[in-house]
Amino acid sequence: MNHNIVIDGAAYRLRPVKLSDAQFIIDIRLDDIERNRFINKISPDKAQQEEWIREYFLRDNDYYFVIENLLSGEPEGLISVYNIQDGKGEWGRWVIKKSSLAAIESVDLIFKASFEYIGLSEVYCRTIEDNHSVVAFHDSLNELRRGVIEKYVEINEAQFNVVEHYVTKEYYYNNIQDVIEDKSLFIYKRNLRKFFGEIEFHHIGVATTNIEKEFSSYRTFGYRREDKIFKDEVQGIRGQFIISDHSPRLELLENLPGRNTLDKWNEANIKNYHFAYKIKKFDSMLETIKHKRIRILAKPEISVYFKKRICFVVLPNKFIIEFIEE
Repeated sequence: MNHNIVIDGAAYRLRPVKLSDAQFIIDIRLDDIERNRFINKISPDKAQQEEWIREYFLRDNDYYFVIENLLSGEPEGLISVYNIQDGKGEWGRWVIKKSSLAAIESVDLIFKASFEYIGLSEVYCRTIEDNHSVVAFHDSLNELRRGVIEKYVEINEAQFNVVEHYVTKEYYYNNIQDVIEDKSLFIYKRNLRKFFGEIEFHHIGVATTNIEKEFSSYRTFGYRREDKIFKDEVQGIRGQFIISDHSPRLELLENLPGRNTLDKWNEANIKNYHFAYKIKKFDSMLETIKHKRIRILAKPEISVYFKKRICFVVLPNKFIIEFIEE
């Protein structure tokens, strides 16, 4: 089915299979000899795979996805929902690169795609009983077991029993979503360290019309000046960092005379308008965020205060993040 569903998680994305994915499908399906004992054979011929994809585009109720790493933009797996009937669908064609951490979140995303985008009330999967590690994986996610179907599939002239797991929409939201999202976040943090090294939260940027008046309010909660007020002609602001023993560092900001950098936030009475992080692999971060649909507001500049490069970006939800080179 030539669908247009794209769904992002923390570390991975599901996006529709395209004709140009033919070689990737071949490569990943043939990559693992041990795993191939439990999946149907595939031809190494690219033209045949392209023809299969063209035929797939014409089938209704068949949703085939590539699993992409949101940090690298590289494909790391495949997953599908198909055999849809009476609000129920089978998910499968699930193949993950041996080195990938996408397994847990890809399952969460196929559940979300099934329930939130396709509108199913239940999804189920059928795993060869002898594929013990994958059966155990489904059990570890608290999926429900419907039972064993004997001699359900034939691969290489051998017949295999399959274990059927299923999840209803209600059961997913009540019993699985929180657990699987927590596991996905843990994996995302591992991926972050791999690509960018350590990331340190530094401050919250606060838009003000007058730094001194704003500072007097925060002193109530033990805030004190961390350093002297600085002036940044490029950004058109004056700034003052303030700190407290039990609260996050704040950067109080006001416009320089004749400048309007902060007018939008001040007029809307929005105080906390950006978060800032220190990044070790600064250039790697700027390259990678393109895959997460994060927009760079302006090219990196040397900060008057930090004496290192800084860069402001805007998230898809319009919130601003500042990266500080460490």
